[in-house]
Amino acid sequence: MHRSSFTSNETGILVPTIQNQYAFVPAPLPPPLDFATIATCVGEALQKLGELKGACRRLTNPYILVRPLQRNEALTSSAMEGTFTTDSHLLLAEAGLETDSDDSTREVVNYLNALNASLEMLASLPISHRVIKKGHEILLSGLSSTRGAQKRPGEYKRDQNWIGGRTIDGARYVPPPPAETQKCMDDLEAYLNRDTEASAFKKLIDLALVHYQIEAIHPFADGNGRMGRMLISLMAVHNGLLDMPILYISPAMEHHKDEYIDRMFNVSAKGEWASWIHFFCERICETCTSVIVAIDRIISLHENFRALASKSSRSSNPLIIIDSLFERPVITVSEAAEKLNVTYAAAKGTIDKLIELGIVEELPGLYPKAYYSPTIMHVSRPDPLTEAEVR
Repeated sequence: MHRSSFTSNETGILVPTIQNQYAFVPAPLPPPLDFATIATCVGEALQKLGELKGACRRLTNPYILVRPLQRNEALTSSAMEGTFTTDSHLLLAEAGLETDSDDSTREVVNYLNALNASLEMLASLPISHRVIKKGHEILLSGLSSTRGAQKRPGEYKRDQNWIGGRTIDGARYVPPPPAETQKCMDDLEAYLNRDTEASAFKKLIDLALVHYQIEAIHPFADGNGRMGRMLISLMAVHNGLLDMPILYISPAMEHHKDEYIDRMFNVSAKGEWASWIHFFCERICETCTSVIVAIDRIISLHENFRALASKSSRSSNPLIIIDSLFERPVITVSEAAEKLNVTYAAAKGTIDKLIELGIVEELPGLYPKAYYSPTIMHVSRPDPLTEAEVR
């Protein structure tokens, strides 16, 4: 890490670390901000969040949106750290139908589990060391020794880490040494739980500040990027910006990955907070717009599928399974029988009807047999938008 790159004393300090290198220790939040320079972009992001909340009210069951968004977030946030799996592998692992999942799929499932466990904890706890560490523990649980089992899940780092470069002397960025990490995280916890009534304007700015801060601290041996992006979703619900967990910005960040990394580095090196907040707000606007488009597609497809099923059968059973597929687009006959409270044969008849209508297809090579809706999987996944589309 080049000491000469760090020209701002306001953002943090450089301290000696291993191998005669230096590490960056970020200053506690909040930084000095010129609110006039960020007022417009923050206002636009708040407006988009309001539009997203309004669009969600059109959904009879909001979780037909939440679960696909969470899957997309888990896939994208993990892919940004070099962990890749597919939609179908993730769905099968979630449903317990893939018993030989590789570490990549397990890591993505872990991300989903960590996200939802953290949301449950926040119903009774503040955002704290306890919540962050527990989320990290779940994120890295059950992995092989090469993929996280030796990274001390749920514990802050004990060894110096760095970003970029195979060795520390070639690193682009070196976060705080282990001896500084607890103090940095104590300061962050205190900031997150300070006794002030913040406006929506400041709450949104906090999303950008806190995300930068935890990435700059890099408190864990592994999984820092995923935990930092997860915290955005958790904070948006916990601080009241949104009513439910529907803000997942990893796809938008991944679409601008190089700029994402550069903007955060420039906060540390040059104190460029305004540029980072502008970038962050633009990604929120992109995300909200893409999710609103996905909501329109989901509602339209849901109505079309229900109309198709209603015309072909007087039974309500196909409608029940259709609703279930929008929340999780894979199902077995046994699961259908349990949902419908009918015999296996009757449930198989319902699945066969949905196959006949082109709503579901059989997933090949599985026992017990499983069925999925590729159309639901496609329309439920928000697409990254260009800046022109956002405007």
